[in-house]
Amino acid sequence: MTDNAALSYDPAADMLRVELRPWPAPRAGDDPASVGGEEQEPDLVVHFATDGKPWAWEIEHASRRPDLVARALAALRASHGLKDAA
Repeated sequence: MTDNAALSYDPAADMLRVELRPWPAPRAGDDPASVGGEEQEPDLVVHFATDGKPWAWEIEHASRRPDLVARALAALRASHGLKDAA
């Protein structure tokens, strides 16, 4: 178990955010222009931190996209060095 809120769900918007890692501390060479989200596919926006690496997945219409929810949870497990659950 982790003690941080890696998952947040807004039932009114049916939006799930899965934070893959904590927001990184600023470092020399980070590109502030790289911060933001990119739509990877319908209903999935991947947000990037200043280091250019994925920080969070945002799933729109989450209750209708169990495929994306499963992939987001697999990405969260991988970000913690864990293999996919069987």
